[in-house]
Amino acid sequence: MENKELLRKHVEELTARVDGQVEEILGTLVLTVKASYITETLTAAKNFEETPCDFLHDLGGVDREDHLEVVYQLTSWRGPQKLRVKAIVDRDTPVIESVTRIWKGANFLEREAYDMFGIQFNGHPNLKRIYLWDDFEGFPLRKDYVTEPAEVRNIMRVRREDE
Repeated sequence: MENKELLRKHVEELTARVDGQVEEILGTLVLTVKASYITETLTAAKNFEETPCDFLHDLGGVDREDHLEVVYQLTSWRGPQKLRVKAIVDRDTPVIESVTRIWKGANFLEREAYDMFGIQFNGHPNLKRIYLWDDFEGFPLRKDYVTEPAEVRNIMRVRREDE
């Protein structure tokens, strides 16, 4: 059985187990699951027999207005297989399990998603802002983040000497 067909078979079996949805986009299988299934899903993908997706290539947040997503880009050390896993996270309480127990390299990637989108990663060893200062308010990559209007930004701010 060809590598891609075997990967598809494993992903379809996993999809049934975790009540997910699978589609193919530009030659890459995309598995969408609820946040509660992420640890089970990624552990299974990492351990697929003959076609393991054992390298976490990237992780990022996405704001879809009605929900948030955490997107995991998986590849393999031993083959050409690629798999994208999307976890649907509730917008009002954006909480998902950390995958740092599966991949240590997820550490900074999860911190970035926390910093920019406010997604909480349960079990993360050091979940704090990575780019912005500690008392920064809000999450700048969310679509509901409010910035000052362009008219205000374009006014040159001059500091007076008596201040």
